[in-house]
This record gives sequence, C-alpha cells and structure tokens, in this order.
Amino acid sequence: MTTEPTEEAETPEAAPEVVLQYNKDDVDEHGFTSVWNVAAATCDGDTARTRDMAGRILGFLCKKEYEHVVVSSTDAQYLDEWFEREKAIIYNWKADSETTDAITQHAHVPAASMISFLKREKFKPTANYSPRRADRVAWFQEKWGIG
Repeated sequence: MTTEPTEEAETPEAAPEVVLQYNKDDVDEHGFTSVWNVAAATCDGDTARTRDMAGRILGFLCKKEYEHVVVSSTDAQYLDEWFEREKAIIYNWKADSETTDAITQHAHVPAASMISFLKREKFKPTANYSPRRADRVAWFQEKWGIG
C-alpha cells in the first residue's frame, strides 16, 4: 500500500543555515579575537547557543589540531591552575558547562583565518566533535601559543 502526501501533511523544515562570523569591534589590532566572541557573533549573543557553538568550535579545532590558538601567559597560568583543581576545564566543553565559557573566552584566534579554516575543513555547527581526553591535553599544552 502506498500513501500519497496530502496538502495538510507537514514537510520537515530544514535547519537554518549558520553563518560563522565575528564582530570587528571584538578583534584586536593583530586580527585576534576569542573563540567565545566568534561563537557569540554567530549566535547573535544568545548565551546558551553561544556556549554550545563555542564548545563545538573548540572540539573541532582540537580534533584538527589547529595551531593558531594564543593565550596570554597570565591566562595560561590561570587555565593550568584551574586544570590542576578541576579537569573539567579541558574535558567538558558542552552547552551546559561554564567551563566552556572559561576556556573559550581565553583562547584567542585570528578571527578571519579561523573562520576560513572552519569552512575549508567543513566544520558542521550541528555535529558533535568530542576529542579524546589525551588529545585535548596535548593540544592545549603543545599547540597553543603563549603571547
């Protein structure tokens, strides 16, 4: 038996397209901004959506071993000390975790270049990127620049 669609039948709506962007006012003189700021601009400042997007971006960058993340020496020490107290700062980048806010607000990236990287490497804003714990620690300790 086959059924024919009727006019009353609902058609599934396509998910709205996410346009990765940044606010030029959030970029420093060297073209850097935080991962959080990119997520906030992309999500129109909605905190819950921003946290979710920031965590997804961070997970993707980690899985791809993105090397252009910079943190100040003070912020690196702050994050290291937090990691010693609570491993969640590196391990929990989910939408329900404030640790996502903390790490992505301190992780600075070249705004335009990172967005190009995300597009080129086919970042999907709805995909779940969950790097292994060891990969997260290695990425943070070995790939992030201090400056």
